[in-house]
Amino acid sequence: MNIADETTAKEAIDMWRNKDPKEQLRQIRLSIETLELNQMHYENRGNEKGVIRSENAIDILIQRRKEIESEL
Repeated sequence: MNIADETTAKEAIDMWRNKDPKEQLRQIRLSIETLELNQMHYENRGNEKGVIRSENAIDILIQRRKEIESEL
């Protein structure tokens, strides 16, 4: 799933909830990596709104990752 903002980050998390926790962590890791690349692209282009959207989505995914890790 292509995560571009807070809304799509939350939708992705909801889709992943029925998966194995390790698979959820893998999906989160990959999504964070992609969002970090997007964020760098937006920074290079001077797109502050894009940077903020990426940061917010990353924060949501990190929060979910911490929740999963605390349950393991």
